[in-house]
Amino acid sequence: MRSGALTQYGFTGQTGRIISRFPEPYFWRAPTDNDFGNSMPEQLGIWRGAHSARKVKNVSVGDQNSNGLTIKVEYELTSINVPYQVEYQILNDGTVVVTSSMDMSGRELPELPRFGMRMQLPASFSQLSYYGRGPWENYTDRNFSSFVGLYSDEVKNMYMQNYIRPQESGNRTDVRWFRLTDASGKGLLIEGLQPISVTAINHSAEDMDPAVTKKQQHPTNLPPRDNVYLSIDLKQRGVGGDNSWGALPHQQYRLLDKKYSYAYRLKLLQ
Repeated sequence: MRSGALTQYGFTGQTGRIISRFPEPYFWRAPTDNDFGNSMPEQLGIWRGAHSARKVKNVSVGDQNSNGLTIKVEYELTSINVPYQVEYQILNDGTVVVTSSMDMSGRELPELPRFGMRMQLPASFSQLSYYGRGPWENYTDRNFSSFVGLYSDEVKNMYMQNYIRPQESGNRTDVRWFRLTDASGKGLLIEGLQPISVTAINHSAEDMDPAVTKKQQHPTNLPPRDNVYLSIDLKQRGVGGDNSWGALPHQQYRLLDKKYSYAYRLKLLQ
């Protein structure tokens, strides 16, 4: 109750975790080359740690009924003084519906790099399939050549090794559902209650983020970690690219609203 987070999610009688770390709010991305060109790391840097500086204000547990059990957790993002809420609806079949909401009304804050949540799974969950835009990575302003369809691949192929230096990569937009499994088919299914964006790679954003100055590092300097870092986002800021020395993403691809909310389902597969 102190953290407001769910700590266990698995099948009765089974040992071992499918989820290493349950979804937590996350608003940052490892800056792209275009982000550095328009000073995103400096101007939006307040969001780099906003997810970690949070305080539980209230936890309410509803009554068990035919629909399941609802738990609401109200946070304050203390570094930016913004309320944030997560609602877990635990259905009787074990499915968990997660609803995330944030209200920045009355606060003058820079735009969001992303609005979503992040979780970790063991690296053994290396097989993926999804219904959304693919087969290659795509972003809200770079997805017209990626068509909605059914795609399958391995997590190790999601990280873009051909960028000169590490940066945000691997995103998929307009995802309806996304499945991560191990070799036996055990794993996790994510279903958006609206289209979502999903990234599943073996690198954390912190590994790829050089902060406010570009480091002299390359993708080969970042060995894959023994985890799958899974981002489940409502949306992410566009990557821009009209030029790489100051141009922002077009207005419709920026996250400038004061209120954001989205929902998705988590379901275990065995």
